[in-house]
Amino acid sequence: MINYSEIIEQLDDNKVKGLLDKLNIPFEERADYLVMPTICHNEDADEASWKLYYYKNTHIFQCYTECGSMSIFTFLKNFYETRNITYDWYTDVYQLILGCSYFREETDSNSYRSIRNNYTDKKARRELPSYSPLILDSFIKYYPTEWLEDGISKEAMDKFNIRFSPSQNKIIIPHYDAAGRLVGIRGRALNPEEIELVGKYLPVQIEGKWYSHPLSLNLYGLDKTKEMIKEIGVACLFEAEKSVLQVESFNIPNCSAAVCGNKLNKYALDILIRTCHPREIIICFDSEELPHSSDYFNYLYNICNKYKAYCNFSFIYDKDRLLELKDSPSDKGEDIFVKLLYGRVKI
Repeated sequence: MINYSEIIEQLDDNKVKGLLDKLNIPFEERADYLVMPTICHNEDADEASWKLYYYKNTHIFQCYTECGSMSIFTFLKNFYETRNITYDWYTDVYQLILGCSYFREETDSNSYRSIRNNYTDKKARRELPSYSPLILDSFIKYYPTEWLEDGISKEAMDKFNIRFSPSQNKIIIPHYDAAGRLVGIRGRALNPEEIELVGKYLPVQIEGKWYSHPLSLNLYGLDKTKEMIKEIGVACLFEAEKSVLQVESFNIPNCSAAVCGNKLNKYALDILIRTCHPREIIICFDSEELPHSSDYFNYLYNICNKYKAYCNFSFIYDKDRLLELKDSPSDKGEDIFVKLLYGRVKI
C-alpha cells in the first residue's frame, strides 16, 4: 500500500521548483513559501491572480481563490484537467513527483509545449489497452456501508462488478469501454488521510502495476447503459461513477454515463454519439454554485452551446436549491433527481 504521506514529507524544495519550471509555471520564492498564479484552475497564467502558495514546511499547495488546500498529487491533477490534457496517473503524476525520465531527458526549451504534444499524441489513440477480467479476482465481493447509505443498491453494485480491497481499504470500480473490455480500474479511497492528501478516486495498483487509463477517452458505465440510451434516446452525463450506480438503483430507466470529471470533451462525445445515437444529451454535473451567482449557469450553458451542432443539449441547474453544494443531482434520491430533470435548461 502506497504511503502518500511519506512521499509528500520527503518532497525536496528544489524538486518542487524544478517541477514548476518544467511545467512553465512562474513563481516567486520567499523564506517559507513559493507564490505563483492560480494555474490550478486558470489555464492562462497571465490572467490568473497570484494567490496560489506552496508552503515548504507542510508541502501543501493553498489556492486562496477556489481550490483550497491541495497535496502535490491534487495540484497536478487539477493542473492537467484544467487544460483538458489527457494524462496517465502513474506515468504522468505519480512518477513525475518521484522523477520522470522524459522530464530528465527533455531538451526542448519550451517544456510545456513538449508535454502538451506528448499528451496530444496519446489523446489521438482510438482504442485503449485492455486487461484480463481475471485481474478482478484479486478483490472480494463486498457491499460497502458508505455506498449503501448513499443510495446504491447491492444489485447495482453487482451489475457494475463493484469489488472491495481490504488491504487498500478501497471500493474497487472496474472501468469498461463501450464494447465491454476492461480498460482500467479505479479505487474509491476510504482512508481519511488518503482522501485528504490525494483525493477520493485513484487508479488501483496490483502487484506493482497501475491499472490507470486516460479518463477523458472513455465514458464510465456506457457498456451497461448503452441499450437503454438507444431505446429512450436520451443520455444523462454525470461527473462520477457513483451517480451512475445511484440511477441504476432508482426505479427509472438508467440512461446515464460518467465523464469522471467536470468537463465534456469531443472524444467522449464522439463515443456516445457513435455508440448510442441519442436525440438529447443532458449534462448532470455536481452542484457548484452559491445562490444568486450566474458563473456556474454560464459554465454549463457554454458546454452545451459548444456541442449543440452534434445533438440536442440540456443541463440540470438547481435553481430551487434542492441540492447541497457539491451534490450530484442523484445524491438526494429519485424524486429530487426526476424533479431536476423536468426543470432542466434546454439549449
